Amino acid sequence: MDHNTVVYGVDVSKAKLVVAQDDVQTLAEVDNRPESIAAWLAGLPKGAVVAMEATGIYHRLLAHLAHAAGMRVYVLNPQTLKHYAWAIGQRGKTDNCDARMIARYVAHEQAKLRRWQPPARAADRLSQLLERRHTVVGVRQTLSQSLSGLPILKAARQSLLASLERTVGRLDLLIRHEMARLPGAAALYERLKSIVGIGPVVAAQLVAVFSTLSFARAGAFIAYTGLDPRPNDSGGHRGRRSLSKHGPPLLRCQLYNAGMAAANSKVFKPVYKQLLERGLQTTEAIVILARKLARIAFALYKSGEVFDAQKHFKIA
Repeated sequence: MDHNTVVYGVDVSKAKLVVAQDDVQTLAEVDNRPESIAAWLAGLPKGAVVAMEATGIYHRLLAHLAHAAGMRVYVLNPQTLKHYAWAIGQRGKTDNCDARMIARYVAHEQAKLRRWQPPARAADRLSQLLERRHTVVGVRQTLSQSLSGLPILKAARQSLLASLERTVGRLDLLIRHEMARLPGAAALYERLKSIVGIGPVVAAQLVAVFSTLSFARAGAFIAYTGLDPRPNDSGGHRGRRSLSKHGPPLLRCQLYNAGMAAANSKVFKPVYKQLLERGLQTTEAIVILARKLARIAFALYKSGEVFDAQKHFKIA
């Protein structure tokens, strides 16, 4: 990293940004509003680094405005920052501490980080719609369970669930509309749906990812999903592997659900049984299937082919 580059770590919340400059004790607070952020960015040195944690939707305004202002922008994985805070002995968790920790992390690790680039507008909207759909479906499931079993609430329960069902349907229409705006997305969507275990929602999520980011090889995509196994070896000891869990949790969750669907399919069930016979737990076997599906999805994305079980099993 250029030692003359100024690094700013930003802790983002819904209402405000807490800003720390690397190796500077003073902090700044900025309202999380376009005019306030623009005014703050206007006072930064040209080409400064602005880094933040991915915080659902709240960091997006800062990321877009900082990029438009010519700053180097990094949007960081919360899991990575959590482990980094432990590693450096951060004793508390406050907005101020987190802003300083983000600045320190980027100052030391910038050479290994990928700069954030704004996605295509349609791809960004597609990702946001998929996140909202996931939230609405979760609320629908929670309400269905919590309001069941009480006859006095039957009418209210049915009304709420019907309203949420209509909202999901509306979101599905909007998701298809945004995919139609992305070049090649409709064809990719159909190819991804041809994979056994991958349904419309998972296929749309994969379209959003492939339309936003580029991956040189399948391994890089697997690492992005967080489904890659993390070694735990020392000397002659070979420890139990665990998932890195880097990358977006929603994508990882959806691929896991796809793995569950694949485990019950005619195509993948023999593979699933073999994994169980090797002594793997159910969750471990499904994770492996999810990883296979992710590799196949990447292969179809790159090749333009549709799913062929005999060919793509070898790829996976």
